[in-house]
Amino acid sequence: MKKYLSVLFIAIFALALTGCGKGNTLKCTLNEDGHKGSIEVTFKGDKVSKVVAKEEMASKEEAESYVALYTAFVGSEEGMTAKADGKYFVVTMSGKAVDDSEYKGLTKADVKKSAEEEGYKCK
Repeated sequence: MKKYLSVLFIAIFALALTGCGKGNTLKCTLNEDGHKGSIEVTFKGDKVSKVVAKEEMASKEEAESYVALYTAFVGSEEGMTAKADGKYFVVTMSGKAVDDSEYKGLTKADVKKSAEEEGYKCK
């Protein structure tokens, strides 16, 4: 009986350490020279499955104008969306867009290193 409890305890401890599959998202923030932004990269296994980039604008109107510019230049590329969320300009990339991007084939460590080289702080 003790042996089974030990195995069960180890299994529960291992699940707690790995977060039951959670922790598969890398969140990075930037706050330099009045510029605020964030990148949230979600992984499925070892591969990037989704990227959400947010940048704070001076106003809601400015964020909406960035969405209009984005739509005019990028259009409706599969897997790419842009929206204004208050005074934040938010771009989401998933599916085919990720496969066609510089994120294809990068590991979590690669993405973290690249973001930190750009001045982001990641956790």
